[in-house]
Amino acid sequence: MLGRLSFVAFSALLVVACSESGPPTTLSFKPEDGEQRRYQLYSDTNIKVESSHGKRSERLKTMMLLDYEVSNKSDVYSISMKPQFMRMEFPQGDFTSFEDDNRGSSGDSIRKMMDAGFTVDIDKDTSAMVDFIIHEEPENFGKQGVDPLQEILNDEFGRPGFITGLKVEKGATQLVELKSPLPEMTFKVEDFTNSTVTLSATGENNEARVFGYVILDRATGWTERLTMIMDMPLPEELPVSNGSMRMVTSMFPEDWLYGQDLEHLRYLEPFEIDNTDFSELNPNDRASDAEVFANNAGQLELYSGRVSMRYIHPGVSFEQMGSMSIKVKELTAKDHDGNPLDIDLYESAIFTYADINNEKTETTIHALPLGWTDVVDNLGQMTSIEATLEPYETSYEIVDFPIGKEGSSINMEGAEAILVPTEDDNVFELTLTSTNDAYFDSQVNGVSGAVLSTFSKDESSPQWVSDAESRALAITRSGSYSVKMQLTFENELPETIELKFNHVTDNKISEKKVIFYDEETLRSDTTIAPVDTVPLFKSDEMEFSINDQELKFSTSALDELEPTSFDRPQLYLTLSPEQAAVCKLNAKARSEGNKSELVMRENADPNRRNVVSHLKMPKKVVYQLMTDDGVQRFFYDTDIALKLRCDGQPEWQSVDIALGEKSWMIPVESLLGEDWEEQHAEVAMSEFLRKYRFLNVNGKALAVLPQNDEGYSVDYLNTEFSDFVSDDGFLRIGGRVEKVEQLIAKGAPVKKEWIHQLPPMPDFESLQEAN
Repeated sequence: MLGRLSFVAFSALLVVACSESGPPTTLSFKPEDGEQRRYQLYSDTNIKVESSHGKRSERLKTMMLLDYEVSNKSDVYSISMKPQFMRMEFPQGDFTSFEDDNRGSSGDSIRKMMDAGFTVDIDKDTSAMVDFIIHEEPENFGKQGVDPLQEILNDEFGRPGFITGLKVEKGATQLVELKSPLPEMTFKVEDFTNSTVTLSATGENNEARVFGYVILDRATGWTERLTMIMDMPLPEELPVSNGSMRMVTSMFPEDWLYGQDLEHLRYLEPFEIDNTDFSELNPNDRASDAEVFANNAGQLELYSGRVSMRYIHPGVSFEQMGSMSIKVKELTAKDHDGNPLDIDLYESAIFTYADINNEKTETTIHALPLGWTDVVDNLGQMTSIEATLEPYETSYEIVDFPIGKEGSSINMEGAEAILVPTEDDNVFELTLTSTNDAYFDSQVNGVSGAVLSTFSKDESSPQWVSDAESRALAITRSGSYSVKMQLTFENELPETIELKFNHVTDNKISEKKVIFYDEETLRSDTTIAPVDTVPLFKSDEMEFSINDQELKFSTSALDELEPTSFDRPQLYLTLSPEQAAVCKLNAKARSEGNKSELVMRENADPNRRNVVSHLKMPKKVVYQLMTDDGVQRFFYDTDIALKLRCDGQPEWQSVDIALGEKSWMIPVESLLGEDWEEQHAEVAMSEFLRKYRFLNVNGKALAVLPQNDEGYSVDYLNTEFSDFVSDDGFLRIGGRVEKVEQLIAKGAPVKKEWIHQLPPMPDFESLQEAN
């Protein structure tokens, strides 16, 4: 298997160097003694087999950080390869280098092998691979068939110097023979600059086919980026009658920010976008440094084979964040007592995005713990990570981009906008490429219509390459996640359209020390300020309908309230939370058929969506007519008399209460008095929250968090107030509190009465005869 997959193996180390001074004209492999590199490697493999037991398929995904170090010996280049991190996803169970896989001696042998590393020796004169050494090879390693770990080795390890003597000129080619069943490969120079050379790799025979790109650093010879796609049969010696393997292997430099995920690239659908009026941008509407970094803490969790850290910017919109780009440094893992742990954390990604529904912006950091042995035990002790966040100033410019029949292009700080005509004179394709620090927004102004096709495909890929694979190839070739837009102009072409260009500058605004805690610590330690804002009410944007029959409830002023039945044998009355707090509703029924007492009772889920109010209060209080046991809710031939008695008009007023430095901890006695247990202990929490509210600096009502460790799954409507009071007499609020308010009834009492007649029972016999 190792021999048959040597092509996939070599792709991880397809490094070529050049010896000439200035931009070299011929590629050869001559690395420097002691030279070190680190790469991100990705592999996505699909295996399909047929046997006497039937057909089945399996998928194996891997990600690895691999360190290389060159030792220049007399006749060979000896290259040490040591994996620092690995994540594998496969049907038999995932494997991550920093997690205990409970495999016993088998898992230990894998860790020893990876920790010891590998060595490949390359002949200096011929660039041929002389030897490949596994320093700690497990017993029976070569007899395990298509074991996932063997596939990783074949996929991720290989030999450098596969190509030598290829001229650096467009169209130059070199043929390379591979072992059967792999085809003869043609490496062709597609493009080159003073710094890089782009090669395509193509090969196909009756059994296997290969296509990919390799981008090489022309000055140093090391691989910049690589993606190879291979489709080939499984080895004949395997106990299957028929089988094939499809493998996508990618290699990126250490600082690559985008990762590689074919699943994400597979399901990308185009969508329409509107013109953006850039004149509405307000450069002065920017949050201050103190507002952006109001929190001193964040949340830490182990998720999907990595360490994820979330930092919330509560109340700060994404537009207000536009003046800065956040970077991170000095990641230090700590135990429960705050002592540093020996864990090397590698930052793999950091990005800031808007949480529109909750009116906040969030920065997420992903880190990978490196190592194979002590890292497992040390992570078991980790409860926090200290980090330094660095905001850098970001500038933007509205650019007049020229529109011409033959197309046009612009390059700003390495970011490109390229316009290409189509067969339709009024339709153009606009491709936007970016760098880590310069990019064009996927927004335009001045078009009749625009369709964002998300990531571009590689136009030179053969037909057997899938859409996701084609996008992966395009990303590798361009070095960025370029996006493509289709622009339509209904009338005459304008001279220009507007694009928004953004540039992250070298101007560091400040530094912020932040500690990210695990969830258990954040719940139990009330001295830590809430890292997130937990709103009290459900967001309007989160409202959705599951069918066309969903009832639409709406509130009104007290003098305009009316019950409704929605043309059903039911009865509802909808109040605001404030109205429900100052009003009482009673019902009396006259009906010979209903012997049970009928009541108007709050229904938290009137549309039967099985939605409970976990730490979220409904913005509308819906009362529904039902029997006192809540079982029957449909009634016929019934007259209902409703009486609503309100103490006055609801009005919020401030509560004079001292909010200390820990404003999220509210002393109950200061709020309700010393006799609060007699007056409020058994009151439903929902009733309390309709009479008192805790507002943040933006005036948003905040949730009250449970005082035990049940998480955020407590139902306010069915939980008593005392359940939220801590042992030392505090309410814990889901955010920093700026103001506390109490609801009062103001003005004259309000009385409303209604008589509602529910319809008669349908004549089912007549309906049956009619049908």
